[in-house]
Amino acid sequence: MLCQPLSAGWYEATGQAIIEQRNVERARQAAIEDAVKRAALFAGASLSSTQQVINGVLQQEQLGFVANGEINQLQVLTETQENNLITITVRLNIEAEAGNCYSNSYRKPLLLSEIALRARQDAIYGDLFRIGNDATTQLERHLRDYSPTAAVSVLEQQVTIADLKYPLTEQLFNQGYQYVLTATINDMSLGHTTSHFWQKQQKERYFAIDVTLFDVFEQVSIFQQEYRSSATWPFQDGKTPASHSQAFWNMAYGQKVDQLLQLIAEDTQRQLACKPLMSSVLQVQANEVKLNLGHKHGLSVGDQLELFQVQRHPSSPGIKRVINSQLKLTISTLSEQYAWATPPAGELLQHIQRGDLLSVRKSNTE
Repeated sequence: MLCQPLSAGWYEATGQAIIEQRNVERARQAAIEDAVKRAALFAGASLSSTQQVINGVLQQEQLGFVANGEINQLQVLTETQENNLITITVRLNIEAEAGNCYSNSYRKPLLLSEIALRARQDAIYGDLFRIGNDATTQLERHLRDYSPTAAVSVLEQQVTIADLKYPLTEQLFNQGYQYVLTATINDMSLGHTTSHFWQKQQKERYFAIDVTLFDVFEQVSIFQQEYRSSATWPFQDGKTPASHSQAFWNMAYGQKVDQLLQLIAEDTQRQLACKPLMSSVLQVQANEVKLNLGHKHGLSVGDQLELFQVQRHPSSPGIKRVINSQLKLTISTLSEQYAWATPPAGELLQHIQRGDLLSVRKSNTE
């Protein structure tokens, strides 16, 4: 679902929730919370609690607080119900704390590796051998919705942490990727029966996924977490929905898995929000440098760059030394994927070469 800024502090966002057991009011509150969460993350805050909404308006005496900000006003604009799904669009005013790094509007290039399935023996129940691929698709959607500081690309193959070493990390960074997100499903086992003998036979089914966020330039993991959950599973059904279908994600088990994937996206947002945006120098020509970042990463003409020279060990190129050149550049030309930057008038780009490092800063005039 979409979130877009309107004017200073005002955001419009859309959230959804499944109507369970005909409880429309509960689904309505869940959809509003989903919309508020999206807007808060987009504004550079995170939702800590929600308040009751009556007739589409957040009650004045219950104005909500978010981490790094405060919700001042909220109003429901539209509400639709279709196929047991409620969709709500809200307009809200979020006042973010001044000067916090969450106001960083740059989108860091993130490469999402296909989720690996280690627990293949567990996939027999329900024939879920493609759940790694299908969970990757779900996670990509959540990253786009809940991680506004990530510019997401999907690698349609599995990359492990053991793979992320020189020269692969160097190649990825020069291709424009700053971070890699990898994940492995470790558990989808069945537990005890949860139903009574007169009810449809169901068992508890577990789900565990291990996630690592890797900094390609620094060649180090910056975040690692295992996420666990469980839900009922109709183990005696002759056929259960395939993991690519919406029917699977509407099941109790699919919903629990999807909640974990959403949480992964939110945690990724928190990890990347305060990180600097960096790129390698792609080209030096006519006293201009070209970098592998552009409008899609949030850059604007006039943004400033700090230039760092990268020195490599002669016999071990994976070992590098970064030296601040003290040279400041300004973005002069911009496309969707690339940018060109120039030094101050009269200064020459001496000793700058392909592979040196650029760190982006917002223009002081903004």
